[in-house]
Amino acid sequence: MAHKWTDNDEALVKQNYLGGISAVETAAMLGTTGPSVRGRIAKFRKDGELPATPKGQHWMKPAPSTDRGSSNPQQNFAGPPVSMEQEVDKMESAVLRRQLEEANRKLNEAADAEIDVVESKSLSPTLSPTRITIGEDPKAGKVSVESQWKDDYDPVKAWESAEKRGKKAIRKAINNGVFDVNFEKGPIAISVISDQHIAPGSTCDFERLREDAELIRDTPGFYAVFGGDGVDNHIKHRSALIHAQSSPDQQWKLFDHYLQLFGDKILTIISGNHDAWTAQIGGVDFLGEIAKQNKICYAPAEARLNISVAGQEYKMMVRHQSGRFNSSLNQTHAVKRHYEYGTDLFDIGVICHHHEAACEAFIRHGLKRYAARPGSYQILSPYAHQYGYSRAIPTCPTFILFPEERRMIGFDDVKDAVWAWGNLEL
Repeated sequence: MAHKWTDNDEALVKQNYLGGISAVETAAMLGTTGPSVRGRIAKFRKDGELPATPKGQHWMKPAPSTDRGSSNPQQNFAGPPVSMEQEVDKMESAVLRRQLEEANRKLNEAADAEIDVVESKSLSPTLSPTRITIGEDPKAGKVSVESQWKDDYDPVKAWESAEKRGKKAIRKAINNGVFDVNFEKGPIAISVISDQHIAPGSTCDFERLREDAELIRDTPGFYAVFGGDGVDNHIKHRSALIHAQSSPDQQWKLFDHYLQLFGDKILTIISGNHDAWTAQIGGVDFLGEIAKQNKICYAPAEARLNISVAGQEYKMMVRHQSGRFNSSLNQTHAVKRHYEYGTDLFDIGVICHHHEAACEAFIRHGLKRYAARPGSYQILSPYAHQYGYSRAIPTCPTFILFPEERRMIGFDDVKDAVWAWGNLEL
């Protein structure tokens, strides 16, 4: 942006020129460029307001004159032409000089303002008042403002407290959602059930919900892990709430009844995005409260299960959704990438949310693993229909885990697992 010249600016240029101050130093004082100042000087020379510089010489600071009474500014010009490096040095020196002058000014102002802390008998030593003298007035004399309270904030103690709280928060974050599950005997089977989206009046398959719950309840050795979105709970999106055929209150009540259908066969529950909306908007983790009332272990978003079947160890990861690694061409891709890049390895990994069923065995580090994604009991939703998603299939990937040896058999759905369980006499 071009410099807007004022009468004062031009007067300073003339004064500095006659006093031997370089164009670069003058530019630094005015906050503009050397070429801009030189252009202004050339104009003044042309108009006869400034004497011309001798031919072949650059405008430079004059050498000390032996004739202090001389009034001719040209007689003080001497020496070789000024290089670019010298010009830069002069500019930096001018900037440093101004910074030093500003620092000295602030120090002098601080010295003039008398600041002292006086003791108060009425307050504790940590709450001593502060008196600040703000100046002197011809009529009022010295003027001071006195505070009767001093902030007792102690940064050392605050930092110590922050360290303790930080350590506690880190421990909680690392261990939250990690569960030790022990089975005295085996084999056993674990089904991952997710995305029920319980909502009367919707396309939720309530019949299949009941059948699967009763099947797990009535089959010895079978257990369930919930993967989130048990209710529709459309409180975040006003349009969806308006068009819903049931209220969130009705949905939560039915979900609580649904939990009873399993008896004592639910190992853990995690929250999905629909469940979490109540906590995000209202500040109440309603799913966590329901799990607590039903004496079921609960964790937000993800559960990691350290499973022991008569001493044989298995690791299972179940989380509701993944913010990365998702692929429209391979549903289990996200699970396998979580195995590769996650903090903890697992034998069985399940990620829910997408309503698209898949179950795949894969080999890592010479051992068979499983990657799975459950289907959904919400067969079709207005959202799915609008954006072209296929109808969901209510499947619950199920894994039979054996004692004494590391052996797993994975099934796409709980019904297939129960059939194999009965016919193979496991």
